[in-house]
Amino acid sequence: MFFFGYRARLVLCCMILILFLSGTLLYSYRYFHNVILHETDSHVLRLKQILDAHLASDRSELQRYATIVAGDLRLREYMFVVTGIGGDSQALSSLYERQFGWLPIDRKIILANDGRVLIGRKYKDLASAIQKQSPGKQSRIFYFEGKTGLEVVAVAAIKYREEVMGKVAVTQLLDQDWLNANKVITGGQYFLEMNRTITSSTLKESDGKPFRLENGRLNINKIPYLVQQIDLYGNDKNTPRLWFGISEAKLDSRLEQHQRTILVISVAGIIGIMLVGMVIIRNFSRPLMKLMSITRKVAGGELPHMEKSRVTNEFDVLSNKFAEMLEALRNKQDEIDTTHAQLEISAITDTLTGLYNRRCLNEIFPKLLAEAERENRKVFAIVLDLDYFKKVNDTFGHIAGDKCLVHFSDILKNESRTNDYLFRLGGEEFLIIMIAEGIESATDFAEKLRSATDSNPVHFDDCLIHFTVSGGISYAEPAAQTDLVFKKMLSYADIALYEAKGAGRNRIVTSTGPANNADKGEVLYLES
Repeated sequence: MFFFGYRARLVLCCMILILFLSGTLLYSYRYFHNVILHETDSHVLRLKQILDAHLASDRSELQRYATIVAGDLRLREYMFVVTGIGGDSQALSSLYERQFGWLPIDRKIILANDGRVLIGRKYKDLASAIQKQSPGKQSRIFYFEGKTGLEVVAVAAIKYREEVMGKVAVTQLLDQDWLNANKVITGGQYFLEMNRTITSSTLKESDGKPFRLENGRLNINKIPYLVQQIDLYGNDKNTPRLWFGISEAKLDSRLEQHQRTILVISVAGIIGIMLVGMVIIRNFSRPLMKLMSITRKVAGGELPHMEKSRVTNEFDVLSNKFAEMLEALRNKQDEIDTTHAQLEISAITDTLTGLYNRRCLNEIFPKLLAEAERENRKVFAIVLDLDYFKKVNDTFGHIAGDKCLVHFSDILKNESRTNDYLFRLGGEEFLIIMIAEGIESATDFAEKLRSATDSNPVHFDDCLIHFTVSGGISYAEPAAQTDLVFKKMLSYADIALYEAKGAGRNRIVTSTGPANNADKGEVLYLES
């Protein structure tokens, strides 16, 4: 009778395995090709949805800019003077540049109700597009093709004492630079199409060519692109359509490279299987299974204890080394946990002052608002800014300026309660979020800080640096849209701070209306 030895059996098993894997790879190549293309379609669709969301976010931000301009009290007063009394629009333009010149927009325009262009007279195309919109809508987002290219426009009504005086519009260009920037982010191509013709794209050779889709593919120079239309809110037949696409030729190249890599890995795996088979034949299955069991636990995130054994062979040495490695990993994990905790603290605190930074603002505010609702109290925001801080830096140097910032933060820590949250917003601007029953408590506390700052100069190089602080206070009551209330509360506090600065500094100004009432257009301030 003919018997196969262990080596012959191993060779036979490995040959069968190699033949099986080779056949599987040949069969699966086309299968995976179709699967990856399907996944690519899904990937393009997901990127399209992400871009839709990104554009929606940009539209929302642009509308917020328009609302900020339209809601400015001083601008509304100037608007009333210009349109109602017949004042000079140059003063309105100067006010806009002072107050809102920092806005990241491309074009702006202010129209009166009678159609006059008060700001942005050179943008006749934009004025015409706005006037064609429905007159009943006081605020709107729309796209249009202007002289400078495709733009998204945000319009908001300017009211004075509940009477609409005109409209303000701000725009953002979706030009070639915008297309190229998004191409870098997503890795795909962008096409602007009008009347089935590509008017502009990130693929220069496609400009001016017909736009024809076949089975969801766009062929450019015999190269198919998987494309999806990007949603442009409110666009019409006179507005170009935006498309996003990925080249299939590039995907095929990546697929072939991926298949070659899989083949190399499979060959290496077969060699490894043969080696492992020989080890199993030599009766090392038991210690190997033990190590494999522990390895699976480690891969699953566990660090089990492993007792060392008496050394009788190489596997015992390996097992003991593995036990030492596990012990070292447990020690290292403790260090990592400690370091991680320290990093979490440093991530939400300011390095210089030790106060909270902007990062944890959005996490803390909803909790405080919920706590205030339970206790039937209000959440107050006190924005504080050191007066003439630049003069301190210019006169005594930035080291002295840093010492003043640390000194002021120490005053905040010493005078505040344990449940008050202290933040450094940046530079010389600080924020206090607190819960109190009424505006008097917050005002008294802010006055206490102002007085303590005024009466405690900083000692630096045998000099006394005396500085003061101005502050603005606003508050919010519980509401459904927490994020919106938070932003408006800070905006009200900032406006009150500007009032304090404008009134001579070293004082506290309080906003008497809650941030929840921002939509009503009534903003009053009390100087304390």
